[in-house]
Amino acid sequence: MPDEPTQPRPPKPHDLDLTGAQWLAAADAPEGPQIAFVGEYIVMRHGGDLDAPPLIFTQDEWQAFQDGAANGEFNNLP
Repeated sequence: MPDEPTQPRPPKPHDLDLTGAQWLAAADAPEGPQIAFVGEYIVMRHGGDLDAPPLIFTQDEWQAFQDGAANGEFNNLP
């Protein structure tokens, strides 16, 4: 089996400077999910728990998430 190219892993939350991040949230749910575009990464955090570690996605990971949402992959979650 040939070696498949590997995507670089996103940095750990403590390795990414989020100081100047501009967080985006739904106007009617500011304590829900928030996202920020930081350099080449997309960062997601919980607006109601800012001390929780954020999730960091590469561009490809974020696109896969958006595609899954658009295709209804999350519609039947409990």
